[in-house]
Amino acid sequence: MRRLLLSAALMAMSCGIWTSALVQGATDDKPQAGASQKPDATKPDNFVGSEVCETCHGEIQKKFADNPHSRLALMHGGKGVTCENCHGPGKEHVESGGDATKIFQFSKAEPKVVDEKCLTCHAGAHPNFDRSAHGEAGVGCASCHSVHSFKSEANMLKISQPKLCYTCHTDIKPAFAQPFHHKVDEGLVSCSDCHDPHGTFKQKQLRSSVAGDAVCVKCHTETAGPFVYEHPPVKTEGCTICHFPHGSPNPRLLNRSNVNTLCLQCHSARNETFTAPGTPSFHNMANQYQACTVCHTQIHGSNSSSVFFH
Repeated sequence: MRRLLLSAALMAMSCGIWTSALVQGATDDKPQAGASQKPDATKPDNFVGSEVCETCHGEIQKKFADNPHSRLALMHGGKGVTCENCHGPGKEHVESGGDATKIFQFSKAEPKVVDEKCLTCHAGAHPNFDRSAHGEAGVGCASCHSVHSFKSEANMLKISQPKLCYTCHTDIKPAFAQPFHHKVDEGLVSCSDCHDPHGTFKQKQLRSSVAGDAVCVKCHTETAGPFVYEHPPVKTEGCTICHFPHGSPNPRLLNRSNVNTLCLQCHSARNETFTAPGTPSFHNMANQYQACTVCHTQIHGSNSSSVFFH
């Protein structure tokens, strides 16, 4: 019995020593107080802070207080957007005495690289920009926008619309000098009211109404419908089958000077291209007679007549 008790006591002592050693080893593996740890990701060692940037770029810093981006710096506990969020870490730039090659310069970078920088924040608002006509043509963000020297408060544009758009779209500018035109040059309508420069899934980067109709019905609500009797070209071909969108020498921006000529493009007994019915035999369409729309007043669609009477 004594031998059994002595053996049990020796085994207990051995287990206690072994457990103590394990605990001591685990304690030794833990980092000691004051030991170096991973630096804060929000303030990496190679970031210098916007206060250091201000010592050389004071003029830019003064203007930046009114910049829309400056408000973002106050977000996330004051860890929002600063100079280095866009231009990259500035430590090497500062230590080299201001070597411009040691920091990201938007003016020297390729448009695709600049776009990637901007879209890190703005991708949610412009998810289709890479596939847009501007994106594919290499017209990048910095081609139209300027963070530090914008002239137009709206969207930080280098110059205001439509002058900015005219710098490339010179073929469109004369249309707004036509006798009948959308009031773009007068400032009542802007290019971006109808077109989304960052891309849409429609041709010409056109916007659309909430219902997916042509952007025209956003203003011309009386043509939106739905109608009991639809005029097929309005839905199938769109407004531009009859109207010039920017400007025209003809009233209502029509693409023909004579309304009857416009209607007879489709409604002609000799025109086999279209399935539209021809003009009845009792109609005399000579120029001295009234226009088609004198009787067919609801030409965009009607709720009462299949021939678009009122």
